[in-house]
Amino acid sequence: MDKNINYEYLYGINPVYSLITRNAGNRKIYEIILNKKRKINSKMQSIISEAKKKNIGTLELEPDQFNRISSENIYSQGICARVSSYNYCNLDEYLNKKTDSKSKLIVLDGVTDVGNFGSIIRNCNVFDFEGIIIPKRRSVALNERVSRISAGALEEIKIFRVVNIVRTLKELKDKGFWIYGTTLDITPEVKYLNKVNFTLPLALVLGSEDKGMSRLVSAGCDIMISIKLSGRMQSLNVSVASGIILYKVQEQIEREN
Repeated sequence: MDKNINYEYLYGINPVYSLITRNAGNRKIYEIILNKKRKINSKMQSIISEAKKKNIGTLELEPDQFNRISSENIYSQGICARVSSYNYCNLDEYLNKKTDSKSKLIVLDGVTDVGNFGSIIRNCNVFDFEGIIIPKRRSVALNERVSRISAGALEEIKIFRVVNIVRTLKELKDKGFWIYGTTLDITPEVKYLNKVNFTLPLALVLGSEDKGMSRLVSAGCDIMISIKLSGRMQSLNVSVASGIILYKVQEQIEREN
């Protein structure tokens, strides 16, 4: 093992399966590592078969050796992959080649909590959003923990990192995207979620956990939306809010089709 290379380890059947079948972050997969005492199910067998097809080595270790790689705090399910870091995708290339009238993206304006970020990635995968745009500053770094919290969805979702969110929103508009921002404020310009008719292609902007969206980012949105709350607490965790909105988008798309 080359000590000059910064390896990461991805643990669990779903993350490794997503890695070896999708690998949205174009990671180099050095090897798949297995606990000899693991129970083989169909998905794990698919991982082993796919690794063989792609000439990726598999290494079987005794339980005590395998546990030295993982830890008691990680639910590895007897499998992990030694990989390179996630590679951010190129937004310009995506906009020039990959978009169509059904494209759906998330834009995160300053989300810094690892748990929220991982959950948002998972929500995107569940509701068929293609990618997430994050800023180079004031954002979570992609690491093993993010992949684990997302239950492997990080390996299936394109993550784009940009210098300037405001400028990126303008580029999206130039490509025909409708930009939907989120807010807790209730003003005549803000629409409740159940009153919004989403138009594709779209980008949904979510603000930071504490401050929400910045003023300039809000100004770059076409439509501002708010989730109507009826309880005493008048705020939602950003990852929970993302799940609610993404579900409504998916529901509307299915209804219209």
